[in-house]
Amino acid sequence: MEKVDSMPRGLMERAVLSIVTLAAFLAGSLVFVGFYTSGYDLFQKIVVVLVAMIIAIAALAILWITYAGRWAGRRGMRGWWRD
Repeated sequence: MEKVDSMPRGLMERAVLSIVTLAAFLAGSLVFVGFYTSGYDLFQKIVVVLVAMIIAIAALAILWITYAGRWAGRRGMRGWWRD
């Protein structure tokens, strides 16, 4: 029988969370700008979307950096620059 390499569970969960986070950012910011910012001008609406994008990217960075830290720690890569 052939050995089938599958995606590690933690990696798959992070990929799904990344897609959900980006979709929620896009849908949420567009709904907010479309329906709840009638008094804002174009510049303010752009700033609202950019702030939401920064928050989404920060959340994804935290998600993936924690995975990379665990991956590096398991493989003995922490402290490789000290040698």
